[in-house]
Amino acid sequence: MSSVRRLPLVAALATALIATGVASTLIKQTNPTSLPTGLDVASNAESTALYCTGLSSAAGGLAGHVTFLNTTSAVRTLAVQVVSDAGKRASTSIRLAGHAARSIQPDKLAQGNSFGVAAQVDGGGVVAEEVTSDRGAEVPCTSSGVTSWYGSGFDSLVGSNAALSIYNPTATPAVLDVTTFSSTGFVAPAPFQGLSVGAHAQVELNLGAQIVNSSNIGVRVNVLRGSTVIVGVQRSGKVVSMDPGSTSVVTTAFFPRVTTVSGAEAQIRLANPGARPADVTVDVKLSPYSVAPQTVTVAPFSSGVVVLTPNPAIPAAGYATVQMTSSQPVIASLAAGTKSGLALSPAVAPAAKFLLADFAGKGFDAATVTNTSSRTITVTFTTVPNEGQVSVSSSVRLAGNTTSDILGLFSGITTFSATTVLVTASRPLLLVTTTLPTTPKGVTVISPLDGG
Repeated sequence: MSSVRRLPLVAALATALIATGVASTLIKQTNPTSLPTGLDVASNAESTALYCTGLSSAAGGLAGHVTFLNTTSAVRTLAVQVVSDAGKRASTSIRLAGHAARSIQPDKLAQGNSFGVAAQVDGGGVVAEEVTSDRGAEVPCTSSGVTSWYGSGFDSLVGSNAALSIYNPTATPAVLDVTTFSSTGFVAPAPFQGLSVGAHAQVELNLGAQIVNSSNIGVRVNVLRGSTVIVGVQRSGKVVSMDPGSTSVVTTAFFPRVTTVSGAEAQIRLANPGARPADVTVDVKLSPYSVAPQTVTVAPFSSGVVVLTPNPAIPAAGYATVQMTSSQPVIASLAAGTKSGLALSPAVAPAAKFLLADFAGKGFDAATVTNTSSRTITVTFTTVPNEGQVSVSSSVRLAGNTTSDILGLFSGITTFSATTVLVTASRPLLLVTTTLPTTPKGVTVISPLDGG
C-alpha cells in the first residue's frame, strides 16, 4: 500500500482534532473489557478518532507504517498528527475512498526514536493497523485511551529489550504508575511512579533500565489522571513484537492456535498481580492425541511459565488449542518463536465482532473462529469488497467449545491474501485467531481488530 504524501492540513479538520482533544479531557474514562478499536464506533458517527503507538525509527528496530482502512463505501477524510519522543511533530491529511486503504510512515514525517499517531476522521468505519517494515509484527490502533493496562512475558535479558510505548491522546498531561511482577517478586521502581506524559505526547519506557537482566516480566500500568494508549514493545534476539496488552486480569484465557511443530518454541507466560497464589491449569487439545493438563502455581506478585513446545508430554503435531484456567486473576500471554527469539501476543477477550484484514500483505497460515462457550452461536462472515467487487455474506452455526478454520466454514473466499472479512457473532463469545506464514509454522500470532 502506498505511503501518503505530506499535504497541508484541512483547516476545519485541524480545528476538529483540537476540539476532540479538549473534549476527551472532560469525559470520564471507563475501561472496556477489551481494547477499543474503530470497530467499536458506529459507521454513521459524525466524527471518530484513532490512536497508534509502538513504531520506531529504523535504529529502534520497529520502523514501519500505519495503514488506514475504510470499511464503508463513503469517502472519509483524515487529519493525521505524528509526534515523536523527541517532541517533534508533523501533520498530514488523507482522503480515503470507499473501501480503500492508505499508509503513512511516522519516521518519514517526524524525527525521533519512537512515535505516536492521532487521526481524526470525519465519520465512522475507519480502522487502522501498525505493521513493521519486515511485515513480521503488527498491532491494531485504538479509538480511545485506557486507564488500566496489563502485559506479561517481557524479557530484559542480555540480547533482548522490553519497553512500553505510551501515547497521551488528550489535551492535558496524563499521570501513571507502572509496577512489575517477575520471578524476584513485586517491584515499583521510583522512576516509574507518578510518571507524567504531556498532552499529545509520546514516550518509550525502557523496562530493562529498572528490571535488569530478567525474564518473563509482568506489567501493570495504572493511569491516575487522564488516559493513555499503550503498546508493549519486545525485542527478543532477532524477533520483534508489539503487544497490545489487555485492560484486565483473567481467570480463563483461550489460545486457539498454538504451534507444537519441531523447531518451534511456545510458552504460556503468566504474571500474578495478587496477594494469593494462583493455581493455573493449561488444557491442551491436539487431535488425535490425549494430552495431560499442564499445571503451575504462580506465587503472589510473581511470574511463572508453562512450556508447551518443546515438551515431551506434548507431541510435535501442528496447531494445538489451549485453554488456561486459574484460581486467581492473572495476566496471560503466549510467547512463540524459535531459539532466535520469541514474540508476545496477549490473551484476547471474547467479543461479538472482529475484522480480519491482510494488513501485512502475506495472507495467513491459519485463520480460525472459536466459540468460547458451551452454547451454540451463529457466526456471520461478510467480505469488505475492494473497488469493483460485491460484498459476499453467509452465516453458520458454531457448536460450543469449538475451533474451526474460516476457509472451511465460509465459501465466499478461497484465500486471505488481499482480503478483508468482517466476522460477527450472535453473542460476545467469539474469538478470531490468525497466524502469519512462517517457518517453522505458527510462530507469529496476530491479534485481529475486535469490537463489541
